[in-house]
Amino acid sequence: MNRSPNLPPFFVLGAARSGTTLLRLMLNRHSRLAIPAESHFLLDVLEEMPVRGLLDQKQAARMASIIIGHPRFRHWHVDAAALAGSLMAATPAPLSELIDLVFRMEVGAGMRWGDKTPRYYGCWEQLAHLFPKSCFVHIIRDGRDVSNSLKQVGWHGRSEEERADYWRTRVEMARRAQVQLGPRRNLIIRYEDLVMDSRAILKKVCAFLGETYEPDMLGFYEDAPNYLNDFDGPVHDKLTRPPKPDDIGRWQKESSRESLVHFEAVAGNALRLFSYPPSFPVQ
Repeated sequence: MNRSPNLPPFFVLGAARSGTTLLRLMLNRHSRLAIPAESHFLLDVLEEMPVRGLLDQKQAARMASIIIGHPRFRHWHVDAAALAGSLMAATPAPLSELIDLVFRMEVGAGMRWGDKTPRYYGCWEQLAHLFPKSCFVHIIRDGRDVSNSLKQVGWHGRSEEERADYWRTRVEMARRAQVQLGPRRNLIIRYEDLVMDSRAILKKVCAFLGETYEPDMLGFYEDAPNYLNDFDGPVHDKLTRPPKPDDIGRWQKESSRESLVHFEAVAGNALRLFSYPPSFPVQ
C-alpha cells in the first residue's frame, strides 16, 4: 500500500455554526491541503471496527460497506467498488492505515488530508490515538452567536439552555484536548479573530500544521460553491463573499435579555474562559 507517513492528517473541530466551514474553505485553497465534505462515517467505523491489531479482508469489506452505505458518502468522489477493492487489497492492515487510504483516494495523490466534521468531538480521543502524529485545530465562536444561529436552523436543542449546554460541552472538549495533547498537536483559534484578521490567523494555522502560508487562501469565496453541498443548504450563503466585521457580535442586536440570561446561566463560565465579555457588565 502507498503509505504517506510524512503527511499526518489534521482535524478541524468546533461546535456547529462556529466557522468550521469557513476555515475548511480557506484551508482547501492551500496547494497541499485538502478537506473533503464532512465524512461522519468514521463514527460508525470506530464503533464497529477494532482499533488495535490488523483488520482482515472480511473486516475491510465490512468497513467499506459502512462507508459506502452512509448518506454522506454520496458527496465524495470515490467509486464504491474501487473503495471496497482497495480496502480489501490493503489487508492485513491496522484501522488507521485503512482510514488513511479512504481519505487519500478522495483527495488525490500528494495531498495532505484533513477532516472537518463537528460531530467528531465525540471521538477526538480515538482519532488522536489512531493517528499519533495528527493535529487538531479547534475554532471557537461566541456561544451567544452560535446559539442564535443554531436556533435559526433548528439544531442542537429547542431551548436556550440546551443550546448553551451543547456549546459549553464542545468548548470544554477543546480545552481538554489542549491539556491532553499539548500545543504541538492542538491549536485553538477564535472565529472572531479569523474574520477580523484572516491573514494573521491563517498564518498561525499554517505554521501549526507545518505548512507555508499561501495568500490565495484569502480568496476562498471565489470557488466556495464547489465545496458546499445540499446537506449545507442556505446556512452558508455568506461564505460566497469575504468576511465582514458585522459577521461577529450579532448577539448584541439579535438576542433578547431573557435569552442571554438563560444562556449565561449555563455557559457563562465557558464564555469567560475564552475571553468573551459578559452580556451584563457587573455594576
